[in-house]
Amino acid sequence: MSRFLLDISPLRESRAFRYAYAARTATVLVTGMLMVAASIQLFELTKSSIAVAGLNVAMALPMVLALMIGGVLSDRMDRRKLMLYSRTVYVFSVGLFLLNALLPTPTVWLIYVAATIGGAAGGISVPAMMSATPALVGREHLAAAAALSGLSMQIGGVIGPSLAGLIIAGPGLIVCYAIVLAAVLVTPFFLSQLPSLPPRGAATKQPAIFHSFVEGFSYMAKQPLLRALLLIDLTAVVLATPLALLPEWGSLILDQGSEVTGLLYSAPAVGATIMALSSGWTKTVQYSGRIIIAAVMIWGAAVFALSQNTWLVWSLICLAIMGGADTVSKILRMALVQKHTPDHLLGRMSSLWMTQSSLGTAVGNMQMGVLSRYFSPSTAFFIGGGACFVLSSLFALRNKSLKDLQQPPKP
Repeated sequence: MSRFLLDISPLRESRAFRYAYAARTATVLVTGMLMVAASIQLFELTKSSIAVAGLNVAMALPMVLALMIGGVLSDRMDRRKLMLYSRTVYVFSVGLFLLNALLPTPTVWLIYVAATIGGAAGGISVPAMMSATPALVGREHLAAAAALSGLSMQIGGVIGPSLAGLIIAGPGLIVCYAIVLAAVLVTPFFLSQLPSLPPRGAATKQPAIFHSFVEGFSYMAKQPLLRALLLIDLTAVVLATPLALLPEWGSLILDQGSEVTGLLYSAPAVGATIMALSSGWTKTVQYSGRIIIAAVMIWGAAVFALSQNTWLVWSLICLAIMGGADTVSKILRMALVQKHTPDHLLGRMSSLWMTQSSLGTAVGNMQMGVLSRYFSPSTAFFIGGGACFVLSSLFALRNKSLKDLQQPPKP
């Protein structure tokens, strides 16, 4: 059984990782609350899933630019300082969400402004956190650290959206935003406890930021495995990201209130948590590339199945399966990216990975929103999930760098 249980050795052996893990857990918990609260507020103001998808776009576009800059800076300066600076800016973003909710007539544009600032802050901090992980835990524990990070994300994804839905249905939206603001104020304290985390092996003469980013992109482009890992994730998030439709699915299709919308947002995290808790096997798996491909195929199939029934329990099961498959894919992809990238390029590779994930998710949400508007949410799930399954199947047939990847078994 120990082979399948979550490996917590990074938490036992690294005090610094414990603080970083606490900061990450707090961040994902309140982010889940914030996204659900903002999505519900937008849908109530506009009655449009496209407007909800626009929230992801408002976060993703500045995040892409910030990821490029943050990835380069993570390979040049102390990664602890970058995380501290960016999390402080994030506090200001949450304050704007709360301020807007307090206005007599909340405005849509201020929600987008707050999301833009939050996306930029996240774009700076995420590459720093990801590239700091090998220094905190050692490369031999990367799969375990990735599983633990995935677990914190999914626990936050379970509790955050559900809590947001309950709070909004009870005390109200303003109380939800106030709780989020109080929680994000704690994160900088955890990060301040980390040691200095300068990049190792960086060049003494640093080129301009743009040229540094190009250097990281060129490294990725020359590595078939890294390129394949980015492309297969892009396939999933662009074609089969259903999150922007969940407020419409819960309120109009299932004819339920904000509590159910919160449950729908939590369902993927429930499946992901189950997989993260049983992820001990990922540190000994040999053909991890094949498992990644299979996980993406299951993701697409789950979104496709979502279109086949409007029963609440069925929707929750399909979303949970999607979340579980996504977590397996993320654990293995994160470990492979960090294992096959030199330390002085980890910031830029992390930013490239997050760029395609953020931008791809925003595009995926928008295309789902457009399909829903001109057809129906069920049709959007049918087309997106089916296309994801078919393309990932073709990926399995044609991409040898990922399919044939074999790692030596660990004792």
